[in-house]
Amino acid sequence: MKTLTWSLLLLIIVSGCASSKIIPTQWASSDFNAEQINTLLVYANTEDKALQVDFENMVATALTNKGVTMFKMHDEFPDIEYKENPSQEEIKEFVADCKAKGIYNVLLASQKAVKVDTVRKHTLHNYMNSLQPLKLGYTGSENLEYDKKELTSYTIEAAVYDIAKTAEDKPIATTTLVAKNPKSKDKVKEQFLEAIIALFESN
Repeated sequence: MKTLTWSLLLLIIVSGCASSKIIPTQWASSDFNAEQINTLLVYANTEDKALQVDFENMVATALTNKGVTMFKMHDEFPDIEYKENPSQEEIKEFVADCKAKGIYNVLLASQKAVKVDTVRKHTLHNYMNSLQPLKLGYTGSENLEYDKKELTSYTIEAAVYDIAKTAEDKPIATTTLVAKNPKSKDKVKEQFLEAIIALFESN
């Protein structure tokens, strides 16, 4: 009986730890696969200025080591302020300014969505409640209360734009990271950077 109890507790603890996940996905068009990107502007689109500078520096260092000539948004366009949804006129002006500086490829990193779900915790109390329907004489009328928690998922994306060729406002490649209940922002940032590097290693 003690062995069963400890095994059950271990299962609950492991299940609870496994609730934190980071899932990357990638997509690349034929244009991206056919093109050798030699120069790139990285733009971390966030209202957190310190995070913007830090992440742009990280991406620039990593891709410079891969042979890409890097430009950073906070260096090239320090006066452009964060906007979640810039107008088409603002986008056109930005594209024109990039071309004037000889920049034709842009990597835009941004948070796309935040989702909060309420889920049951992996606890012994909840497990015992789940066994109630197996009891003889169970009618379903019992008011069973479960321990719950909020599970937050963040979706962040890095999209590559070829502003020299793409007439429409569409990327030629993307890497997307879904972080479910992340325990560390630094870990998310590290894996997002790894996903971006992997995208360009396939180029």
